[in-house]
Formats: sequence, structure tokens, C-alpha cells
Amino acid sequence: MKINVLPTVICCFFLVLYSYAQEQRHVFKGESSSSQTINFSNTDVISQNKAFIRHEKGLAIKGKTQKSPELILKPIKIKLKRPKPFISAYTVWKGSNLDYSRMKLNYRTSRNGKSWSAWKTAVFDGHLEQTSERITSKMEFLDKRVKYIQYKVSLEPSLIDVAIADVELFHYSPGETSKKLQKQMQESAKTTAKMACGKPSVISRGQWGAIPRNSAATSAVSHLIVHHEFGSNTSSDWAARVRSIQNFHINGNGWSDIGYNFLVDPNGVIYEGRAGGDNAIGAHFCGRNRNTMGVCMLGDYSSVTPTTATQNSLKNLLAWKADKENINPIGSSFHYSVNRSLTHIAGHRDAGCSACPGNGGYATLGGIRTGVNSLVANGCSGGGNPPPSDNTPPTTSISGGSVQTGDFTVNFTDNDNVGVTRRYYQVLEKYSSSFLANRRKGFFNENFGQDFGVYDKGAGTWNVTDGRLKQTNTTSDNTLWSSYLIQDSGLPYLYEFAAKLNSTSGPRKFGIHIMSSDGTLSQRGNSYLIWFSGEDNKVRIYETVNNLLYFRAIADVSLDNNWAKYRVTYSPAYGVLQVWKNNEYLLNWTDSSPVASGVAISLRTNKTSIEFDDLKVYKYRGGNSALITAGSGDNNKDLRTTTGKIKSMVRDDAGNWSSPGNLDVSMNFSRFLTKIEELDKLTLYPNEVTDQATIKWQQPEYGAVHIGAYDMQGREIARMPKDYMDKGLSELDITSLTDPLPTGLYLIRLSSGSYNETIRMMKK
Repeated sequence: MKINVLPTVICCFFLVLYSYAQEQRHVFKGESSSSQTINFSNTDVISQNKAFIRHEKGLAIKGKTQKSPELILKPIKIKLKRPKPFISAYTVWKGSNLDYSRMKLNYRTSRNGKSWSAWKTAVFDGHLEQTSERITSKMEFLDKRVKYIQYKVSLEPSLIDVAIADVELFHYSPGETSKKLQKQMQESAKTTAKMACGKPSVISRGQWGAIPRNSAATSAVSHLIVHHEFGSNTSSDWAARVRSIQNFHINGNGWSDIGYNFLVDPNGVIYEGRAGGDNAIGAHFCGRNRNTMGVCMLGDYSSVTPTTATQNSLKNLLAWKADKENINPIGSSFHYSVNRSLTHIAGHRDAGCSACPGNGGYATLGGIRTGVNSLVANGCSGGGNPPPSDNTPPTTSISGGSVQTGDFTVNFTDNDNVGVTRRYYQVLEKYSSSFLANRRKGFFNENFGQDFGVYDKGAGTWNVTDGRLKQTNTTSDNTLWSSYLIQDSGLPYLYEFAAKLNSTSGPRKFGIHIMSSDGTLSQRGNSYLIWFSGEDNKVRIYETVNNLLYFRAIADVSLDNNWAKYRVTYSPAYGVLQVWKNNEYLLNWTDSSPVASGVAISLRTNKTSIEFDDLKVYKYRGGNSALITAGSGDNNKDLRTTTGKIKSMVRDDAGNWSSPGNLDVSMNFSRFLTKIEELDKLTLYPNEVTDQATIKWQQPEYGAVHIGAYDMQGREIARMPKDYMDKGLSELDITSLTDPLPTGLYLIRLSSGSYNETIRMMKK
């Protein structure tokens, strides 16, 4: 049989040629690497092993113990020759039933093997999907003069089935990037794209010294994922750090290449990541990387904010990609990683497997989205946050009969040159010369024509003068003005107020709590705080959980001593919070566990003199009509007075807000009064309660309402959460109070201020 060897020869020739090309990578001065595998079958490598025994799978814990079992290795010499500019060190532990969250790793170093540093914590890497057979510590950066290293690992006492087979110790010196090349890289960060939304200047893999790899497979990109490195925030050579990351991802994580598509250093320099381009499928999003582009901010942003240079380069990079792929920077769409809608610019933690990009990094994402959106809308020119290209506000108007006798429908006409995105409405009631709203129905309106005295006031000096609510105390760091407002519709709300800073120095901080579970508490129970600071010209979003305050997001805002209109929208169903000043879109943050309901809103300041006006809350309407319920003195109706007003506000996709639409309404209730509306005592129905119970009464004045269930001896058995009622006919569903009660006779007691009534209830 004749064999044709020519194709085989040609194939071998190209394989040799490819291998030769792979070897031609530039080696940096001082670059070298070493690794050592410690097999625990060799007891000579162990310094202390009192809590472990030999096991067929390695070292195992002897049994249950009250103390954390600890394994100390003997010192290891780092086998690198004249390393520069630093040493990166990491470990890979192998065995069975390993659990990185219940294992603690420490290390210490020495230059001579005699004098040692204190023990330091080595964190197990949270970016990698750790397994029960293989866990990896994150990179630690050591001084280039370190010659020896020693490790110890301790386990939680409850981790009794673990067995450790071996550990690999990796040490890498990335070599020194020349000063000339470093300068060229930093200068590149100042270079802007020559075409609208063009790709910003990027340091190529060849320039920063990547190990050559085959191009990765690609996929269409729909989501842009932001990471942080979780490493040191300082470095004399950031390109060397990038080389270290590639080494770590290949040897430590076992990936084919560096996991990110791009990396950005604190100077704003952008580095090309994984081979194959910006559509290359990386290794960065919890093992579900298709349709994503990953960008890593070099440094640790667990508690600090990325530099302005980092954020600006990140915005430019993401704006280029968003424009290229037609991605809405402030939108969201389905991604299989979470099996639901995911914001198009997301953090690593949004996949649910990591804390990356840290609290400080994650908090900037709202501002990043806004900045990218503004850049794309303006053709990626200007280098900042230019106004949207669509400056035409939408319009809204309302039609319907001006005289009504009961429930009625109003129709809305909304128009915009592009399209209306959000629609809200409000029902107002006229009392004397002021228009207010039924706060039980989720509407709120206060123009501060007079101080009605039905609001909670805590710290601070609050006064209504000249049609303004003024807070003049400049010593209290947490003033409080609050009102009850039932926010339980499950639909989006629009919160709006005007404010004018009078303080010209000091913190100059003010804001509003929404969805509060208790407006009288120091941090308003559970709520969101939208917090403006003239001290640093920032707006922040905080979440309060069990009356503790947690920072969530941050963005830039220009604050002066002029009147401005502030708007906040919140969607309880999706947890999306958005913030505007006048017509400028400032900040977006999404709560993965959104607050579903609240009973109060609250204004707040910090050592700041300020005036507030026109505090309003609108409710979402999905279409072009709305049913308005009406009834004289009935707290469960939208409109309870003979004179009312319906208002409408809409927003377009560019963030422009309409002027309010108005419809004046007069009510004629005289023909529709019923005996139940003339109720003069507490009523419960049905009063042989099975699966539902409703209580109804005439509330004598505004106030908190307490309702409890008692046995016939007067002992309290259950209590409803505190509620609030305006003066007038009031009704509450108390099924949640009665449902757990067994069959029997009970007393239901209602108290509100000096008003107290009790009624008997039969539970079937």
C-alpha cells in the first residue's frame, strides 16, 4: 500500500512553525516562574499536624474537636532568580469535601529564612467557582526581596469529612515593564477615538506581554459585565499586574487564557484581555459567559471607589461596545445566567456567585450606566455626561366630566416625538384653600400652604413659613420630618419635591426616605434613602434594613443654592430606583431583594439649612385611562371631598419629563350617602368570621391606629401592625389578625389617640 506522507510533513511543518511563533514572545527583565507540589503522603513537609491523621485520600481530621484543626507547612524557598518588580504567590489545594468558605489560609514571609513577618490572611478567590475537590487562593503580592514563604490552613470544627491530598504553590515574577513603555501606555489613556463612538485606545496583548494563546470561541454580546481584580490598589507597574493575572488564570484557575475581555488600571489605561477580540467568550461570569463582555477594574473596590480615570475609561469602552452592538445602556433583558431580566451593564455579583466588583465598585454602576447612556446618545463626544440628544419633553392631558356623583373614569392623552416610557397619575382633594391627597391610597401632595400639624417631626427645627417647609437646625446630623403614606400597590411610584439649599458651607446634605416601614425611627426602619451632598457634589442611594443604613450606589450631581426639582421613581416589582435632578438623569440602582411596601416617607438633612416645597407622590398607570373611586369621608376612596383634581405626569425614553396635566372635578355626594357611611360605632363583618374579616369605623381625627385581639379575660393574643388613618369613614381588612385564631369568642379592640372601641367577634 502506498502512503502519501506529504500532507503529514506539511502539517508537522506548520505545527513546528506555530510552536516556534508561540515561543517568540518578549520576556521581560526579571520574569520567571516556579511551582512546587506538596504531597501530604510525605510528612517531612509538615511542621505541625496534631489534628490530622493519614487517610487514603490524604490528610484527614481525627474527629470532632472544639478547636479549629490547624495544619502548618514547613517553610518553602521561593525559586525565582532576581524577580522584578514583585512576586505574585497563590496556592491550589486538592482533596475531597473541601469548603473554601469554612477554611482559613494564612502565610508569612522571610528574606533570610530566620526573621519572619507576622502571619497574614490569604483569601480564597471569590471569582472562581471553587469545588469540593479543588480550591484556589487569590494572588498575594510579595516584595521582590522575599526568599521564603510558609503557609498554614485551619478548618472549622464542623468540617469533619475533609481530606487534603496535596497543595501546589505557585510563584511568579512578571518582569519589569520598561519606563518608556509604561509612559506610552499612560499616554494612550489620554487618546480619544477619532470617530463617533469609536473604540478607545487599548494596549494590545503583544504590548503588555501576553502569553500567546489560541483565539477563544465567540458569541453575540448583549450584556456588559464589570469586575474588580480584588488585588492591591497601588502598583509601580500595572502591565506587570496584567501579566500576573494571566499567569494566575492559566495556572491557578486552570483556564485557557486570561478570563476578562478587557482590563482597566487606576490611570485609565485599557488593556486587551482574552485572545479572540471583544466577542470572545471569557471566563468571568460564574461559568455562564456566553453573550457577555467582561471588563475588570484593576484594584480592590470592596470599600473604596474606583478612580475617576478608571470610571471615565470604563464609560468610553462600554459606550463603544454598546453603540456597536445596539445595547441600551440603561436597559435590561433576559440572560440565561440568572434566568431572568439582567441589566445590560451589570456587576459580577448580579450572577449570584460573588461579591465582585465590591461594594465600592458596585455602587458606581448606576453612574456608569447613566454616563454610558449619555455618551451614546451624544455620539460618544464630549468626554463627559452631555445632555441627551432628545430634548423635547412629552405632553399629557386629561379629559372627563367636570361634575361627578360617584366612581368615575378619566382618560389621558400622552404624546412625545419618540415615545412615552412611563405614565403616572395623582388624585387630589381640596381642603379649605389647599389640595392634599388620600395617603391611604398611595397619593401625596403638600405645597406647604399651611402647617396642618399632621406630620411627625423629630430632630431639627421644622417650620412652615411663606409657603415653604424650612429646616434651619445646622447642628443635628439626622433631622426628621415624616408622613404616613401607604405604598403597597406593587406598581411603580414617582416621588417629587423641590428644594433650595440655604447653607453655603458644611455638609449641605439632604434627601428623602421612601418605602419606609416606620418614619419615626432614626433610620426609618426599612426604606431607601436618596441622599444629596453639596459637600462633594454626589447623590447616593442607601438602603435601611432593620433600622441600619447600608450604602448602595453613587453618582455625580451639581448642587448649588438655587431651587431645583428632584424626582425618584421606584418599581417594587423589579427593585429599580432611578433619580433625576430637574431633567438630568443621575443614578440607577436595582435591588435584587426589593422592598415591597412601606407606610411612610420622610425628609432628612445633615447640619444643613434648607427649604422644601411641592412634595408629591404619584402612582403608576399602565394605560390611557384610570378609574377614580369617590365617596364622602370614606378613607378607602381616592377622592373624598366635593372638590378635587386629577393630575398626570409622563416621561419619555430620553428622561425628559412632561409638565403636569390637570383636570378639575366637582363631586355631588348628597344623593349617594348610605347608612353605612353614617356609621357611628365600630362594626365587624361578617361577625361569624371564617376566612375573611373587615372592620369599619368613623376615625375622629388623623392618627396612628392600633388593633388587637384579646381573649374573654382581656389577655392580648394577637396584634396588627400599626396603621394610620385620616379623619373620616375608615375600613381595614383584619384577616391576618383573625386567621390564626382557633374557634371561639374574642374581643377586638381598636385605639387611636383618645378614641377606643371594643367589639366581640365569633371565630368559626
